[in-house]
Amino acid sequence: MSVKYQLRCFECDIMVVEGNDAYQLSIQSRSNPLGFGNRLAEYDTEERAKDAADHFCRMYTIAREYGYHLHGGEFRREDLPPIPVAQFLELRLTPTGVRALLDNEARIYGTPLTM
Repeated sequence: MSVKYQLRCFECDIMVVEGNDAYQLSIQSRSNPLGFGNRLAEYDTEERAKDAADHFCRMYTIAREYGYHLHGGEFRREDLPPIPVAQFLELRLTPTGVRALLDNEARIYGTPLTM
């Protein structure tokens, strides 16, 4: 396994790691780096994995603005159901689309928006 792409995103590194048959999108804490981090998603091509890494950092930025944190492979907020990162990435939403989805989640569950 080898790191093909690395991107700093807050206190973490987002990495694309080449595996046997796929490219893994992983996240690793900068303060306690272990191995190749926690796997978030898997892709057929290096290009798709790199695009997903960039997209994940944008999504993570917006999710944090809305009060979510990353736990394992999910965005979590205490008063809302978790959002699986891999499924969220597959939607390939624009930043406006991510905000609309998170706004809608807050409305559905009657929780105040955090921004």
